[in-house]
Amino acid sequence: RLVVPRVAGSNPVCRPILFCTVILRVRIIFLFLFVQLVSFGNSWLPKEIVTEEHIDLSYGENPKQVLDVVTSEKCNRSPVVIFVHGGSWRWGRKDYHRAIGKQLARSGILFITINYRLYPEAKFPAFPEDVALSVKWARGNVKKFGGDPGKVFLMGHSAGAHSVSLVGLDSRYLKKMGGGLDWIKGVITLACPFHFDPSKEFLYRNLFPGEFDPKKMMPMGIEAESGIPPFFIMHGFLDPIIRHELAFKFAEKINDSGGDAKIMLYNSHGHASLIRRTTSWHIWPKPLLQDVISFVNSKV
Repeated sequence: RLVVPRVAGSNPVCRPILFCTVILRVRIIFLFLFVQLVSFGNSWLPKEIVTEEHIDLSYGENPKQVLDVVTSEKCNRSPVVIFVHGGSWRWGRKDYHRAIGKQLARSGILFITINYRLYPEAKFPAFPEDVALSVKWARGNVKKFGGDPGKVFLMGHSAGAHSVSLVGLDSRYLKKMGGGLDWIKGVITLACPFHFDPSKEFLYRNLFPGEFDPKKMMPMGIEAESGIPPFFIMHGFLDPIIRHELAFKFAEKINDSGGDAKIMLYNSHGHASLIRRTTSWHIWPKPLLQDVISFVNSKV
């Protein structure tokens, strides 16, 4: 009679043995490849871009007028971003935001984060005046860190965004420093309070003195001059403090006056999360960091 040879894999008893043999061989192959890669050293890995920090540099006479610079080997006549923190003009500090600076510096953008005078030591218009003073410092000092003094951008969150907007809209701040709006290549705002009435806000009533024209204290109220820098407006759809509709109104105002304003609304973010997750700006839910880099590079 005809005898059909039995295939090893067809025997239920042999199947587990065959499976284990295959797994073992795959592991041996991966181990061999790993050893080969290690034997070649780290030359196959992308080179890590090392950042360098310069801390507590004075840009003015007041002890609060200090800044940090973050640079890297990729910074060579590079654009410069001056960052201004938020905190209702009462709180906050520059140190928290060097994480943004490291990521920008690795992309070839010099980063400066500033402290500025806060209430109750100072009142409006001290805040935008300090921002303007930091711009003057940057124009005279960034070359030695790899920056280009002719490519300065302003960036701020919340109260800081309010101040950088005023400096980018109202030339009087930079004129006091011997310059003008042409000192600024662009303004980047995150969760900016473009308009509110300080007299109706207990927290801000004394911070914005009543003798100043309310329109001059609010970006929404300032008539846009010719030659204002382009604005990149970043706002969270879930912001419970500043409604995103206000950001769209401000962008419309700038564009209607002949300026250049681009707005990005982030559906997964609120007021604080736009800046709180600074170390993960390059990943989900939105590539915030890449949006900033793209804007800066498009304007230089």
